[in-house]
Amino acid sequence: MYQPNDSNPPGRTSRRALPRLAVRVLAACGVTAMVLVGTAAPSFAGISGYSVAGTGGAGLMVRTSPYDANAGSVALLGDGTGFVAECAVRGRNISGNSVWHRISSPASGWISDYYTNTPGFNQYLPGEPECTTTPPPTGTREDRAMAWARSVIGQAYTNGDLGDSNHPWDGWCDNFVGHAYGRAASGYASAIVHYNALLSRGMIRTTGTPPSGALVFYAAASINGYYGHVMLSEGNGNYITSAATVRRVSQTWPGAPYLGWSYADPEWTGR
Repeated sequence: MYQPNDSNPPGRTSRRALPRLAVRVLAACGVTAMVLVGTAAPSFAGISGYSVAGTGGAGLMVRTSPYDANAGSVALLGDGTGFVAECAVRGRNISGNSVWHRISSPASGWISDYYTNTPGFNQYLPGEPECTTTPPPTGTREDRAMAWARSVIGQAYTNGDLGDSNHPWDGWCDNFVGHAYGRAASGYASAIVHYNALLSRGMIRTTGTPPSGALVFYAAASINGYYGHVMLSEGNGNYITSAATVRRVSQTWPGAPYLGWSYADPEWTGR
């Protein structure tokens, strides 16, 4: 039984249709195997008429930040509880929905749109403004990338994250690491193409434990369709990879020699 919060629940079916297909660069790789809530006064009276829904009785936590999975909770709202939304941002992804509303009633803080009866999936409410007083995401881009990667462990599909189509993660490892850094498309045709591009820039390292957030590359081999493979290091000897479902693994990848690691592309500013 999952805790009453805004985490991705095991086996939960989306309450709404998935978002439309967005143009992307295909990046297959043949895998087999905090901050306080803003206090500035809202510029309008807020939006009401919507309520918490779909928590299965667990309730929805009102958080102090829309970005941090470890953000504190200021209240717990049961199913059917109405709220007043002041504005919204794109924050932590909850099963394909990254919209978070800043509410002023019945508590002040942030709630995930996923657990509400609002009319559009992964969309702001009609007339809802962007929260301009919201502090930027906390931590480094690597911290944010790994927070996202951990939040999707166990998932098999993108669930439309970042406007991408709802394709399986399996076989899309370079796309997966791109998503971790806030990009719906990595910009590379495959993991081995990505590796060679970073190698040509002098960014690949072959010694030491890859730090948290590093991209860890494996050679093009028959097991991965000669596309290579890439996954994310947690910095402690564990790694998060796309496969049939997103999962945590060791560094060894069967049938494909380890090539080295690199920090993500400098152009990837992160989530």
